[in-house]
Amino acid sequence: MVSTHTHATDAATAAGRATVLVVDDEPHTLSAVAHLLRRRYRVLGAPLAERALELLAVENVHVVLCDQRLPDMPGDRLVAEVRRRYPDTVRLMMTAYWDHAALAYAVNHGQIFGYLRKPWNDEELEQAVESAVAFANLSLENRRINDALRASNERLSRVNAELRHFTHAVAHDLKEPLRTILAYSQFLEEDLGPQVSGDTSHYLEGIGRCAGHLRRLIDDLLQVSELEHVPPAFSGVALDEVLRHVAGLLEGRINERGARLEVAAPLPVVHGDFGRLVLLFQNLVANGLKFNQSEVPVVSITAEGSAAPERAVVRVRDNGIGIAPEHQEKIFHLFQRLHNKSEYPGTGAGLAIVRKIVDSHGGGIRVESGDGKGASFLVELPLGGGAPVA
Repeated sequence: MVSTHTHATDAATAAGRATVLVVDDEPHTLSAVAHLLRRRYRVLGAPLAERALELLAVENVHVVLCDQRLPDMPGDRLVAEVRRRYPDTVRLMMTAYWDHAALAYAVNHGQIFGYLRKPWNDEELEQAVESAVAFANLSLENRRINDALRASNERLSRVNAELRHFTHAVAHDLKEPLRTILAYSQFLEEDLGPQVSGDTSHYLEGIGRCAGHLRRLIDDLLQVSELEHVPPAFSGVALDEVLRHVAGLLEGRINERGARLEVAAPLPVVHGDFGRLVLLFQNLVANGLKFNQSEVPVVSITAEGSAAPERAVVRVRDNGIGIAPEHQEKIFHLFQRLHNKSEYPGTGAGLAIVRKIVDSHGGGIRVESGDGKGASFLVELPLGGGAPVA
């Protein structure tokens, strides 16, 4: 008599092997399948669907091989239930009676891996089980990798969140002592008056210069931190209004350089965060003015057609020093500089902030330029009625 629990004669030899559960109410079928598969697999047998479900609840079953005609439940219903409860267990069907409706149900609801006719061909049965076991092992390995990846991503997210909080807190905490350093150096310069000369003057200038750079660096860190922490407030935003605001913010710098800011109205209405879009175009215009040795620096802003529906493209073009092709991706990385601070002051955060803002709007940005040929930044944003792409 064949056991309905296991056909493995030795528990030690079964260890580490895949488990196959055969569900059939004919004892000779259970014995024949067990005899055929016992050398490679641990084989369990169940004459009823109810018994099969009991075994699945306590055993790590890789493959279920199920007959269609069972006394207590049709096989197509059983594989559907197995799929619902144990989706990682691969399901095979076999029957001596061709039933199109049952097969369709087994495929659609049980998502069976294969279908065998009785009486079976031994080689065909072995190949079907071998393929099903390989598929089950692959699925389990994928699940393990995905679980490990998910755990790693969760750890990384926690670390990044902690790092952002730390950066934000440190930047805030540094502002006050830095303000004190700047104030004391100014007090010393005012108190000493005409006596400030030679090394003393040099030291005070150095303190002021370094403190100023550190203040800009802290401000940029706080801006980056805010972009990470505070979700954008999306609405329909008229870019004409954004550029009017930018022109007002940069009026002093534009006048100081004798520069021109040319905006070809009308610009489109986009779906975005007004404050962040002001910061985006403020950084691009300021960049075009700073990296510019022309007698009259010019930054022009125009709207262009987009190949993508529901998208707007805005070109920000300058007549500055340009960007060599090999550096055109590097410029968007945080605190990456292409020039010495004595040539062009700043922290190198501006274009990294620009990219973060563009990304938060589901847009894109690219640059067209060459050394000494000026630069064009093409900013793609969703039009006013659309939602940003996450």
